[in-house]
This record gives sequence, C-alpha cells and structure tokens, in this order.
Amino acid sequence: MANALLTSTNIAKLAANIVGKDLTLGALVFRDLEADFGNGSGKSVTVRVPGAVASQRRDLFDTTTPLVSDEIAEASIIVELTDHVYDSVPLSDGTLDLEIIDFTKQIVEPQARAIVKHVERAVAAAMSATPETTLAYAPATPAKVFTQVRKTLRDNGVSTDSPLIAACGSGVYADLLDGPAGTFDADGKVRGFTVVESNRLASDEIVGFVKEAFALAVRAPSVPEGAPFGASLIENGFALRHIRSYDPTVAVERSLVSTYLGVKALPLAVDNEDGTISLVANGGAVRVLTA
Repeated sequence: MANALLTSTNIAKLAANIVGKDLTLGALVFRDLEADFGNGSGKSVTVRVPGAVASQRRDLFDTTTPLVSDEIAEASIIVELTDHVYDSVPLSDGTLDLEIIDFTKQIVEPQARAIVKHVERAVAAAMSATPETTLAYAPATPAKVFTQVRKTLRDNGVSTDSPLIAACGSGVYADLLDGPAGTFDADGKVRGFTVVESNRLASDEIVGFVKEAFALAVRAPSVPEGAPFGASLIENGFALRHIRSYDPTVAVERSLVSTYLGVKALPLAVDNEDGTISLVANGGAVRVLTA
C-alpha cells in the first residue's frame, strides 16, 4: 500500500529544506531563485542593479525655477545557468513501503546532500577565482590582515553599512583561534567580518566579501507532463524539483532530484552620488593567500 505522506510536494520540500539548511558558502552570497523554470525560459538569469539619482537644490525662496526631473536608469548583469545538477536513484519495492522518516533518511537526505556538495564546490570555485591581492599576513597576529581587507573593500566603494563576510581555510582559522587577545571582536567577528571556515578553500586562503559579490542563480526545472508524480518549488531558500517515475527497463521506480545552477562573481555597484552607477570588477571581494 502506498504511503499517503510520500507526496512529491512533501519530498521536494524535504529535499529543498535539507539543501537550504546545509549550505555554508552558498548561504553567504546573493541568491536568485525561481521555481518551475520551463524549457522556454532560456538559460540566462538577469540580476538587476539598482539605479541611482542625484538630489537637486534650489534657493529656499525660489518660486519660479522649474523643478529638474531625473531618470532612473537601471543596469543588469547576466548569470548563465551552466549546470543541471541532479541525483537519480532506483527505488525497490521495499523502499516504496518505508515510513516517511525512513524514506527521508535513506533516500531524500543522501540525494539532497549530493546537491549541497555540488553547490558548495561551485561557490568555492567562484570565490577562489577572485584575483589574488598581496597583503601582509603574520600568523601570530592574523586579525591585522582582516583590517587591510576591510580597508581595501571600503576603498573599492563598499559602503560602510554593508555587512562584511570572510571565508577562510583551516590554516587561517586555526591562526585566528590561537591568536592573541582581541583577535575576535566582542560580537565574535574579526575586525567587523563574520568569519566562516571552509575546507573547500585552500588552508592559507582568505576571501573577504559582501553578499552581492557573488550570485548563486538557482532554478527548479519544470515537471514534465509525462511525469505523474513530481513537484517543482522553492523552500527554505532553495529551488528544486523532485520526480518519481516508473522505469520499465529495470522494473523499478526512480527518484530524481534536480536543479539548474549558475554561479558568477558580480561587479560591485558603486553609487557615484551624481546619478550614475559604476560597476567595479571584483570590487566586492578581496582574496589573500597568506602563504
């Protein structure tokens, strides 16, 4: 007897929740999501860059000069969807009779975590492709390089109200943990950076950035009309499709979890305060190899 709880929507929600919760680097960058991304929608995602205008002034008692009208011109950046990331597993007759908790542990979780690993590798690769900046680093006083990274970002045009994030390898994080008193700020940050350790970066690698420095575009493929059991949705910050169908070539049902994915470094949008926006390549990220 089929388990009434194992609806495709529930399975897709479970998988998307697992991916969304388990993302580390992927959770730190700008995410552009959409569910049910059909074949006719193309493979490009447009990320909007907000426009800007400059304020005008007039004499306090001027009653005759016409007001100046401004036009807001927005720019856009194209992010290509490059990967169809999926995991497909056959379901035996015994699997189909499992309770929802067993199905989650034995089928949904491994499939979702396979998607997580691919997303994390893609984001880490984009971060590691940031041009290296030569900044002084001393293992005994590791926080000092974060001060320099902070200054570089500000000089690039990162506004003072933009939260700062840093991803670093295990060697750098170890230096921070063993650093002198005052290495970590009172709120647990390092010179204002929220620091995240990642073993997908080199041990001696630091990437300081703002959220908008990298874009993670995710689209859930649409469910084909020929698939009787499927769902395409957004849940917990991730877009994903699940399909379960019968494979007559091997006489089993198959569970397919998939998503369309694209990752790209974005230029930093700098408001020149004169009604124009400058796009500074790699302006929102600073990469240091401490060795």
